[in-house]
Amino acid sequence: MKIIIDPGHGGKDAGAVGEFSCEKDINLKLAKLIEFLLEHLGYEVKLTRDKNCLPIWAERVESSEEDIFISIHCNGAPNESAQGIETFYYVGSKQGKQLAQSIHKSLIKVTESVDRLVKDNDDLYVLKRTKCPAVLVEVGFITNQYEEKLLNSAEYQLKLALAVVKGIESSL
Repeated sequence: MKIIIDPGHGGKDAGAVGEFSCEKDINLKLAKLIEFLLEHLGYEVKLTRDKNCLPIWAERVESSEEDIFISIHCNGAPNESAQGIETFYYVGSKQGKQLAQSIHKSLIKVTESVDRLVKDNDDLYVLKRTKCPAVLVEVGFITNQYEEKLLNSAEYQLKLALAVVKGIESSL
């Protein structure tokens, strides 16, 4: 099984910005943890970036050799009280939906975070252009003071990474 893990944003694209951290940095840390855990279980894993750089969009999604694609993100909102986890899959993709539901269920169970649901989407580039089942996970709101602290905690990052891996394995 070949898995692509996409730590969203990177380089000059910081993504959402919190009080003291940037989404791109949290995404990369989480992606590396997920990669490590999956490789330990025997999966072949590829990161779309392994340092603070911005990959070309097409390079993120154009491979057809992988079995699944997971894009890791932190959410942001003008309303600082917004919180929770939400997961997206490409509209009409049964396999994408199943994968999204499995990962999301695992994340909500482990974190006890606000459930912002699993949603289909036909607009997100990494879902629309990926040739294999794809999921985009928003693991929390970096613009929420409480969640930003959690997202920067090594213990919470490990909890998130383990939940994503469990969700992947449960969907197979």
